[in-house]
Amino acid sequence: MAYNAIGGFPPQQLSFNKKGKKWRSKCVDFGDDHSLMHYHLTRKSVRAMKINYDLLNGKIHMDDLKVIVNPYNIEASFIPENIQHYPVINSKLEVLRGEESKRTFDFKVIVTNPNAVSEIEEEKNLQVNAMLQQLVMDGSMDEESFNREMEKQADYFTYEYQDKREVRGNLLLNHYMKELEMSQLFNKGFVDAYTVGEEAYICDIVGGEPYLEKINPLKMRVIKSGASSYIEDADMIVLEDYWNPGRVIDTFWDQLSKKDIEALENTRSSTGSSPYADSMDNIDSRYGFIPNVNLSTVGDEAIDPYSLFDNQDDTSYLPYDMNGNVRVLRVYWKSRRQIKKVKSYDPETGEEEFNFYPETYYCNPDKGEEEQTFWINEAWEGTKIGADIYVNMRPRPVQYNRLSNPSRCHFGIVGSIYNLNGDEPYSLVDIMKPYSYLYDIFHDRLNKILAKNMGKIIRMDLAKTPKGWDADKWLYYINVNGVSVEDSFKEGSVGMATGKLAGAMNNASSGVIDASLGNEIQQYINVLEWISTKIGELAGISKQREGQISNRETVGGVERATLQSSLITERLFFTHDSVKKRVLECFLETTKIAIRGRKKKFDYILNDGSKKLVEIDGDEFAECDYGIVVDNSNGTMELNQKLDTLAQAALQNQLLDFSSIMKLYTTTSVAEKQRMIEANERRKREEALQQQQQAQQIQQAQLQQQQQIAQMKAEQEYKMHQEDNEVKILVAQINSKAEADRMSIMNNDAVDTATLEREKLSENARQFNENLALQKKKQADDVRIQEKKVNAALKK
Repeated sequence: MAYNAIGGFPPQQLSFNKKGKKWRSKCVDFGDDHSLMHYHLTRKSVRAMKINYDLLNGKIHMDDLKVIVNPYNIEASFIPENIQHYPVINSKLEVLRGEESKRTFDFKVIVTNPNAVSEIEEEKNLQVNAMLQQLVMDGSMDEESFNREMEKQADYFTYEYQDKREVRGNLLLNHYMKELEMSQLFNKGFVDAYTVGEEAYICDIVGGEPYLEKINPLKMRVIKSGASSYIEDADMIVLEDYWNPGRVIDTFWDQLSKKDIEALENTRSSTGSSPYADSMDNIDSRYGFIPNVNLSTVGDEAIDPYSLFDNQDDTSYLPYDMNGNVRVLRVYWKSRRQIKKVKSYDPETGEEEFNFYPETYYCNPDKGEEEQTFWINEAWEGTKIGADIYVNMRPRPVQYNRLSNPSRCHFGIVGSIYNLNGDEPYSLVDIMKPYSYLYDIFHDRLNKILAKNMGKIIRMDLAKTPKGWDADKWLYYINVNGVSVEDSFKEGSVGMATGKLAGAMNNASSGVIDASLGNEIQQYINVLEWISTKIGELAGISKQREGQISNRETVGGVERATLQSSLITERLFFTHDSVKKRVLECFLETTKIAIRGRKKKFDYILNDGSKKLVEIDGDEFAECDYGIVVDNSNGTMELNQKLDTLAQAALQNQLLDFSSIMKLYTTTSVAEKQRMIEANERRKREEALQQQQQAQQIQQAQLQQQQQIAQMKAEQEYKMHQEDNEVKILVAQINSKAEADRMSIMNNDAVDTATLEREKLSENARQFNENLALQKKKQADDVRIQEKKVNAALKK
């Protein structure tokens, strides 16, 4: 088979039948041959990446430090060959990493394909009409209740309404965010961003489940991507890594044969020979002592990241490393696929229709079909394990294309290069690295000056040493007793001073030599402090942002300094959020293919800790294209930062209850927080309205009870007056009758008859008085009981 003119890569514009196992193996081998070619227009070299990573890990490369430690390139013994590294930039970078973990990333899944959007609008209109009909038919609602319910429904359809497919997408994505710990992966990717100026992730299907992995930039080779800053625009990507055999079997268990697994366990190739042996099965012992690559003679285009230090062996191209891990080479490339665009006619309406079909489709001219042939891109993959085990040599299960452009595809590898106008990236560590080197150099000089600092040195005149004393005894008295003993009358014994008193000689001095280097030490300390401050200024990480606030700074000044500092580093977070958004969209597309043809069941953990059983139909979920809408504006982040103060004020003013505030802190979505606060405020208003109505009802009840009591008292008084009048009338009748009886007796009427009548009237009067007393008592008891009921109702 002939090769094309570009680097010996096999031709890609072939029919699928001609892309056999041999063709696929050659494509993978091409990626293997170019796995050490690291030259790229918009990426840093592996050597430069490794230097930056090692700088954060406490290691420095003296070759990279020569420009600063020896700017004039002088060959002298006083030039240090190695110095101690002090990670002065790590604390500032950790501030950014912590801010990224706390940064708001409020995302929402939406349906993007036009047909599904139209269906959502129709479903929404149907629900709105049904809701309006229900409200109109409900005759028990007054006008105020109707308007309140309409406002509530309007808020729901404006802010909270979601199609069932969007709801499932949000639940599914939130579930995998927690299961795969994506927040931690994104945080590690952010470290790559500020260290080497790029970050990348790969979405794949492992064991029938969607999987997300962060890619180490040192192990990724991007080939033919032009000047694009998007990793997914590349025509070929090679991922080279060494896996333990257990991970290889876990990942490719369904494609490895028994012979392949035995080869992995015995560190042999699938042909049965040792990977370190020649054709005669003679083991070449040199593979255990691979020479290192000399950085001074080899350029950045062909540098193995495993051979940058003297204590590391070069394991490139070896099927196994020194620890028994297997070389796994994953190659992704864009091939060509033939498709047919067929024009047909609707049998009912006669309108033209255009559909895409594979190359095996046969056009039927009898039905009026017309075809056009196109060649489009198709993402392929292949994995080479060890020396000659090939698996997954196939088109990618997920092409990540769109209905609007069938040729648009990528490998599921999503990332960005933090560059400017297509040039190599200049990362944050690159900005801080020269000053970090300068800090190490001055600190090394400070250490040497500290070693030379002798402090105050005592001058010892041996001529005045007491007779019989040696230097050790003299120093003992100085250290223990703090006394310097001298014998001024000791006679000299040398030369012209023989016989003369040592104290009489002109050798008076201070007795102390000042060998301290305090001024020089302080100067170096000031320089180190200046370098540390300069690093913060260049990186945009001020002392206020690190939490180092002096007692003379005002609150407004600290906030202003922190705000200005955050604006300097905002470009990093902006690009990082864009990468996260694209990764989540890619992961959703991967999930569509992973769960297609089956139902996905899982326990979804809500924000309040409760569980919800969710079941998603994979076929129905895979019918739509999905997008991600992200809200991470500055206003949203400021709102989250001020949430503590606002929540405390709301709790003090009884605008929010404690349970609602707890839910606010456990909810990540700012929109959901806003809905929760609005719902709580609405409930508080309804409670206040209900309390006001209850107070009015109690007040009306009190007035009614007071009116009833007054009416009962008036009726009682009227009845009592009426009974008094009746008594008075009866007494008058009795008196009149008595007078008549008396007159009858006087007229000599029958005495017995008058006496009986008088006794009868007296008995009637007595019974009447008793009944009247009982009625008055009963009425008084009724009034007292009614008053007790009224007082009890008022207390409630």
